[in-house]
Amino acid sequence: MLIWGAPACSHVSQKDRIELKTLAADLNSLFVHVRKDLESLKIAVDQVLSDPEGRPGLYDENRYRYTKNHVYYTPENDGHCEVWASGHMPIGASEKKRIRAIEHLCPDFEAVYKKNDFIDYIYLTTYDSIVMGYPYADMQAYMKSGLDLTKVWVTYRAADEKENPERRTLWVPPYVDAVGRGYMTSVIMPVYRGDFLEGTLGIDITADLISDTSISLSPKNLMIVTASTIPVAMNKNSRRLLNLKGLEKYYYFQKEAENKAISPSLMMTQSSSEEIRAIADWVKGFEKEGILKISGVPYHFLKEGIPEVGWFLIEMVEK
Repeated sequence: MLIWGAPACSHVSQKDRIELKTLAADLNSLFVHVRKDLESLKIAVDQVLSDPEGRPGLYDENRYRYTKNHVYYTPENDGHCEVWASGHMPIGASEKKRIRAIEHLCPDFEAVYKKNDFIDYIYLTTYDSIVMGYPYADMQAYMKSGLDLTKVWVTYRAADEKENPERRTLWVPPYVDAVGRGYMTSVIMPVYRGDFLEGTLGIDITADLISDTSISLSPKNLMIVTASTIPVAMNKNSRRLLNLKGLEKYYYFQKEAENKAISPSLMMTQSSSEEIRAIADWVKGFEKEGILKISGVPYHFLKEGIPEVGWFLIEMVEK
């Protein structure tokens, strides 16, 4: 039950509202900073791909191996970027030359990663299913050979001409990562050469990192929810209070064929609980405050936007 326009309770002070607003603004700034880091990397990517022929490799060519399934990859972490080519397209002399050229992006990837603690992974995925990423993620342990990454990765499909004709930088809704890191979101940019989509450049942020950076240690009842009412992050207090499944630990029982979209069943609007559905309706509405019941007990709900990603930071205070 939601009581619209309910008066503020004594447990919610102006200080509480300011603290929530400040936390949401700080979190939004972290997402903005990541996007700007991606946009700066795009300049380096364009420069490298505009002249791949004139760039000898940075590292020893012996760092690469073939498998019997035609995967071409870096089997060991040498401290530099990892490369994994699925074998969907054969890796011949010209592809190897291009891989050697994009090695020149590795120092840029490493520098951005090390200066920004709110980044989990940086990568370039090409039209011929080659991935170069930093830091080393041991892709060969998780990925299936022969994949056409342009078809099975949501982070590639979201950037293509059909889904993104304006060629914008955009945030991908939460999904399950194929390389063992569980639930995450990504900011991506298409990389064109003329009208040809050469690949996508992206930065990943895991749901765990979002929670650990912003709400996990707070004694308050806090959660971060998408506009479609998927709980991205919940601290232990809010999880215990709502008894709600969010984007928690994801267990990999087998290699994943793709970066999978989140199941609609995780949306609060799809809950079997009438109370959770009422909270979801409030999240989707315009009111920033309201009184809703949790297990029959009224709570004062506060909501602040995280406009960069279109999410909300929510606090629940017992009335």
